[in-house]
Amino acid sequence: MNLIFIIRHWAFTLLLGPFIFAIINGLNTNWSSKNLFDFFQIYPLMIFMGLLFSLPTYICISILFTVFKNKKIQPCCAKTILMIIVVIGIFITTGLINGTVWFVLAISYSISSITAGIFLMRYFKNETES
Repeated sequence: MNLIFIIRHWAFTLLLGPFIFAIINGLNTNWSSKNLFDFFQIYPLMIFMGLLFSLPTYICISILFTVFKNKKIQPCCAKTILMIIVVIGIFITTGLINGTVWFVLAISYSISSITAGIFLMRYFKNETES
């Protein structure tokens, strides 16, 4: 397992999370083309805010990554543990933000994180482990 997995996971989670949030909100509300246009206007802001709010979690993940690397833990187990910690970090961060949509944000970014983790573990497992 290398640091590239963490960076890819972070990027995919940040890029996919707002789309899942929009889909969940679209199912709960009266979705129209105006809402879709509004979503694409705030998408860059959502990525930027997601980057800022996820920074503490991914700093912790990077530290744990080095610990796991030194302990010689199996890459699949380490990646699973890291994804679980990311989901916990998502719920803690969105809970601290506390707003009207914090739970929907937590669910959407958690789905994004799990999807990204499964995709990366499955399709990039043949990379050299370092």
